[in-house]
Amino acid sequence: MVAITVPCTIDQIPLVKCPKAANAAVPTIDLSAPGAAAAVADACRGVGFFRATNHGVPAALAEALESRAGAFFALPHKDKLEHASARPFGYGSKTIGPNGDVGWLEYLLLSLGSSTIQASSLPPSLRAALEEYTVAVRDVGTRVLELMAEGLGLADRGALRRMVVDAAGSDEMVRVNHYPACPLASGVTGFGEHTDPQIISVLRSNRTGGLHIMLRDGCWVPVAPDPDSLFVNVGDALQVLTNGRFRSVKHRVVAPEAGKQSRLSVIYFGGPAATQRIAPLPELMRDGEQSLYREFTWGEYKKAAYKTRLGDHRLGPFEVPQTVTAAVKEPTSTDRNCSSKAVQPPPPPHVAQVY
Repeated sequence: MVAITVPCTIDQIPLVKCPKAANAAVPTIDLSAPGAAAAVADACRGVGFFRATNHGVPAALAEALESRAGAFFALPHKDKLEHASARPFGYGSKTIGPNGDVGWLEYLLLSLGSSTIQASSLPPSLRAALEEYTVAVRDVGTRVLELMAEGLGLADRGALRRMVVDAAGSDEMVRVNHYPACPLASGVTGFGEHTDPQIISVLRSNRTGGLHIMLRDGCWVPVAPDPDSLFVNVGDALQVLTNGRFRSVKHRVVAPEAGKQSRLSVIYFGGPAATQRIAPLPELMRDGEQSLYREFTWGEYKKAAYKTRLGDHRLGPFEVPQTVTAAVKEPTSTDRNCSSKAVQPPPPPHVAQVY
């Protein structure tokens, strides 16, 4: 069962009403429609995030995984800990990464190898559901990467796909996040603001909301839950590969309030092999265009990202200083909520354990 045993000071997100229409801010793209490639490219340039419909993942697969994941998170805490065989992979609660970030959640973080979950201690029914679902979502990721390449005007439609799905030793992961209702306060941080470091992320959630994305002007907007759709994030590595044409999106999750259903989300992360060179694709570079980033490998960037906290600007150390302009500058940490009068967050949090 889920029990929160130590009421204490927790991190609260100041939730300021935004004048923008949240539904209008999140592009919706029919992946099967003519013109999908151009629509995907427009969404990745403007928001770095979109809702994908007609994606082809059977509803029964998603529902089976949701049911079995829910059963797993309902187990006694000691039973769930038996599945945390190694770090950073396995079962965890509260702590996010090694550098002090905490949230109101528990989770499974698992590595993939040829769509096989690398965690033999998982309950067999959950492992089977994860593997079947992951195969389907990887296929969606493959199609989206091809649409991205086409929308960018690349002659090689498989240029991005081969870095993730087709690459030997590619760094693919799946994360299952469970956010139980929080009785302590409203606006509690479930997962703090961050960008995903990989090339692409594909998310599916249940009917409980909580996901917010940051628009280019620094405004946070909520994303309406839609279990029939998938949501695609541009990651930091893709931002570099496109020399800033596509933008990784900052996002966060607010924990459900007391009395609401828990939020359950499953995210597929598509990253390249550790040795993969990350630099702007030459075919995209116009005459005289300079790279906004110095070249690095995925292994180098992942190692650097692992040393940061969630809200840090991870790409900062990899930027070429003379090429940074106002057009590509990240929103500042003091202007996050569409209002100059937004209440500032409290000091660093201490979050009660989620069992």
